[in-house]
Amino acid sequence: MSVTLGFPEPKTQRESTRSSRHTVEAARGEISDSAVRFLWEHAFRDLTVNELMAGTTLSRPAFYQYFSDLHELMESLLGQVESVMRATANPWIMGEGEPIAALRASLGGVIQTSVDHGPVLRAVAEAAPLDARLEAAWSAFMGRWNDAVCTRIEAQQQAGLIPEFDARRMANALNALDAAVLIAEFGRQPQGDPDAVLDTLHAIWVGVLYGSVPKRLPVSEVAQDMSTADSTPLSTRGDPTR
Repeated sequence: MSVTLGFPEPKTQRESTRSSRHTVEAARGEISDSAVRFLWEHAFRDLTVNELMAGTTLSRPAFYQYFSDLHELMESLLGQVESVMRATANPWIMGEGEPIAALRASLGGVIQTSVDHGPVLRAVAEAAPLDARLEAAWSAFMGRWNDAVCTRIEAQQQAGLIPEFDARRMANALNALDAAVLIAEFGRQPQGDPDAVLDTLHAIWVGVLYGSVPKRLPVSEVAQDMSTADSTPLSTRGDPTR
């Protein structure tokens, strides 16, 4: 499986003198692809510059023209995965439409990103406990997800869609669960069933956040201005289906 995760950068004077065979974007992408192919089968601790560059059309010394070290490469890969994942998670994170359907769409996007880039997530998470630099990268990655989920939970608590509880602790727990499941299911070949994983995670999130509410929450409630929304917890309201 070949996944291009390189990204363009402005050329410096030094870079403009390099061989015309490779643009910065193409070279970084080729190196990134080689890293991802390696990580499907191996751990980050086994990756060397020699091994990495043997999977490219570039020379070994060329690696240092584009990355300062292997850690910078892994940080770059994780950042690219995060950008894709965050974009696919927008429906629920941004409060778009009916929340339970939006949550399923967001989880589906996160799962597909993990299917495509699972070895990067696995490699960083596995290396983090014994590698201070990757530990910092993984902690920052998870921290941004925790912030985003906590913010959405608090907004929907204010709107009365989610019962009152510690939003920060719940966000941390749900994201930790997701990370463990996604890495276990999609971090190596053979991968798990994305549809089955989606059904499982969606059921957990809906059960924890929304409880025994109808399968679809009223869109009119979601569309209310949060500043004027009814702050009464959903658990204390009458059952609208009665």
